[in-house]
Amino acid sequence: MAGKIALATQQVLVILPGITADRAARRHLLDYFRSRSPYRVFLPDLCQYFGIGFAARQLLHYLDSRELGSYQRCHFICYISGGFILRQALAQRPLLNLGRVVCVRSPLQERVPERSLRRYGPLPALKFGKVLFDLAGDRLNRLPELNADVGYVIEHGLSAQAEQLGLRAADFECCRNDRRFTVVPGRPTLETPLSHDRVYSDDGLLAQMLAFIVSGSFPPA
Repeated sequence: MAGKIALATQQVLVILPGITADRAARRHLLDYFRSRSPYRVFLPDLCQYFGIGFAARQLLHYLDSRELGSYQRCHFICYISGGFILRQALAQRPLLNLGRVVCVRSPLQERVPERSLRRYGPLPALKFGKVLFDLAGDRLNRLPELNADVGYVIEHGLSAQAEQLGLRAADFECCRNDRRFTVVPGRPTLETPLSHDRVYSDDGLLAQMLAFIVSGSFPPA
């Protein structure tokens, strides 16, 4: 009982990276937020290979096994597929202590799964698995939105992978207005010039995301 009471006075931050986050990126996120945030920080090792639904079930198990629902508030920072995993998981079972959520989105990078499958056929799926087909479709944007204080980070930059697949910086507005790219209007939004290649490692951006988790607003540019 004493342990439960102690947890109820603390807050946690859960990081949900996307499919391109390698071991170095994950380590940098953990080191950064553990050293600079006032929260207990968790980064679950979810298997996205078998798709968003599989990873969402893993996330629910992780939340239970770490008793994250017993803390005062449970905040999240999600990178593209990580945000869809969270939405899928909480559509199945709401998290009563859900705190603030930062969702990193990219109109350009989110076209990469579809383009890679179109160019190379099923070969990229050998590396990334079913999640690549999930991200290439439009079902994920129909998932229920989070009932939380959500802030968006919108990447304007062009990753090396996106450029190799024929995307250009000039395609940004077209991709942002595509019906498959949806964000809830009116929510706090930070527009960053960074590409997906840098959003895991740029400490300036990480500081801005942490500021939203702490205060509910992004710092002025």
